[in-house]
Amino acid sequence: MISLPFTLLGTVVRGKQLGTQLGFPTANIRYDAQLAQWPREGVYVGLAQPEDEPQEYLCILNQGKHPTTPEGIPTVEAHLLAYSGQALYDRKLRLTYLHFLRPEQTFDTLDDLKAQLADDRQAALLWASQHNVRS
Repeated sequence: MISLPFTLLGTVVRGKQLGTQLGFPTANIRYDAQLAQWPREGVYVGLAQPEDEPQEYLCILNQGKHPTTPEGIPTVEAHLLAYSGQALYDRKLRLTYLHFLRPEQTFDTLDDLKAQLADDRQAALLWASQHNVRS
């Protein structure tokens, strides 16, 4: 298994828009799940830096197959916690995985998934404050 931190650079593509519907808009990056040098699938605390921007943003990111709504291909998707800029579609985004939060899991309802995302956001903020990660 690959160790953290792990950084990838990719182009933001349109996803299912489910994150936006749940109040957690995400920047989606396609990746090749067959590559040997990937962290395990799951939810992470990370940093995201859009191209041509000096600031990094704390994020929660998911790498995997989205078992609650599994349509489509595996992706990496990041919810930038304090980002209020323009849409990131077709822009490069550098993502740095900092800390593993939890494995992917299947939720019975979208409300259950939304509640877990809120918990993930709080866990990311707590971890970042404990480790002096500023964004």
